[in-house]
Amino acid sequence: MAIYIGGALTLFALRAGSVAEGKKFALLSREGSLVINNLLLTTILALVLLGTLYPIVAEAMGEKISVGPPYYNKVAGPLALILCLVMVAGPLLSWRKDDGRKLWSRLPLAIFAGAAVLFALILFGGKVGILPLLGMTVAGVVAVASLAPLWGRNLRRTPLPTWGMVIAHFGVAVCLAGMGAESAFIKERLVAAAPGEVVKVGDFDVKFVGVKPVAGPNYTAIEGTLVATTSSGSSFTMRPEARTFPGLMGTAPTETNEAALLTRPGGQLYAVLGQPVTSDDGRADRYQIRLWWKPLVWWIWLGGALIAVGASLSLLGRAQLLNIWRARRARKSEERFAP
Repeated sequence: MAIYIGGALTLFALRAGSVAEGKKFALLSREGSLVINNLLLTTILALVLLGTLYPIVAEAMGEKISVGPPYYNKVAGPLALILCLVMVAGPLLSWRKDDGRKLWSRLPLAIFAGAAVLFALILFGGKVGILPLLGMTVAGVVAVASLAPLWGRNLRRTPLPTWGMVIAHFGVAVCLAGMGAESAFIKERLVAAAPGEVVKVGDFDVKFVGVKPVAGPNYTAIEGTLVATTSSGSSFTMRPEARTFPGLMGTAPTETNEAALLTRPGGQLYAVLGQPVTSDDGRADRYQIRLWWKPLVWWIWLGGALIAVGASLSLLGRAQLLNIWRARRARKSEERFAP
């Protein structure tokens, strides 16, 4: 935090002498959308910082408070959705001032896409929470609207910064859709299973084959073997572990769980092996097994990758434009002073 904040303040101090008041701009403009998004990002940052530091301060004062996902979802989630909608409008607005005609002429298709997603989820999605519902709806709007800057353009002559903006904004839509789908359709099972038992989660039938002891470089573990079978008949082996690290200098041993992960086009299946469960006759022949099926959760990482690619293209394109501008300026200077 010191590096980020200190570095930012240092850069600002170095350029303080060259910072001048810019020209005025209207709220309905590209600059206006950037300012609004910066304010929203700052507000989200402050809320997340409050949720992070408040439990620490409360504990120092003798009161233990836990701040978890419900807080962040309620306070930061709606602001993030508003931020995404403003992000949709920004590239369609002119600099300094805009009358909104271009914006309203290109938004109907995006609004229709969002409405289609909303009605599909209401009709076929079952019981979906309000925040995931709005998230996937906004994702549909952003996905279509992110392509609007390319409409009517010659794609071969479109500058790299524009391609970078389109890809990055589309990546935000993909990331948002992944988060919404994971929150809305996650399936979880917690069972005490004996070897040979089958547990169903999502579209998978997961068979608990058994356990065996394994030794790692600095730990011992119980490794479980699970066979996950899809509805199409494909089978995959998963090996979660319950690990125990020896205590150092008289401290108690540390127990951790190493989850097994299976990635499929429709999402990811997580499996965690827990502690043995003692039966009535005293035998520990059953183990706690926790399974999660998270639909489209890997879209979150795909969206992040698209955002990174888009940012790289934008930086590369701006460097190319700067080189072109410098070359033109040098050529004009040579022409001016040529004999």
